[in-house]
Amino acid sequence: MSVTSVQPATTESLSRHGSNISLSHHSLYGSVDDGLQGSHPQYQDTILTIEELRAQLNSCFTCGVSWSEEHVSLDCSECGGYSLQRPCPLCDGRCHTVWKRDLTMSHASRKARWIGECGLSCGPSLEESLVPALEKLRATS
Repeated sequence: MSVTSVQPATTESLSRHGSNISLSHHSLYGSVDDGLQGSHPQYQDTILTIEELRAQLNSCFTCGVSWSEEHVSLDCSECGGYSLQRPCPLCDGRCHTVWKRDLTMSHASRKARWIGECGLSCGPSLEESLVPALEKLRATS
C-alpha cells in the first residue's frame, strides 16, 4: 500500500464592496487525520460484524429465512425446500449421503445448488451395464 500526500484544496474569492477589495482564502478540507477519525454517518449502519455477515450469508437472499436456524420456505427456488443440508438429490436419499448447500452458487443463481456425491453411483449404474448387453443380444437375434 502506498502513502500519498494530500494537498488541501483551496478556494480564493474576491469580493468587492464599494472601493474596498478583499481577498479571502479558505481550505475546503481539513487534515487527513480529521477526515479519518470520524466515520461518515451515512455508512455507520452498513458496517457488519463477522457474525452478522455469516448470518446474512447463511440466509436466503430471496425470502430472507435463516438456513442456519433450519428455516426454509417451500415455495422459494433459492431455498429449494432445504436449509444447509439435504439428502442426496440424485437417488432421493437412498444412499444416505448428505449434500451441503453451495452458498455462493445458491445466492448467485437464486436457485438451490448443492455439493455432494451420490453414494450409489460409485460404479456403473444398472442401466449403463444392461444397455450394451441388450443391444448386443438384439444384434445377434
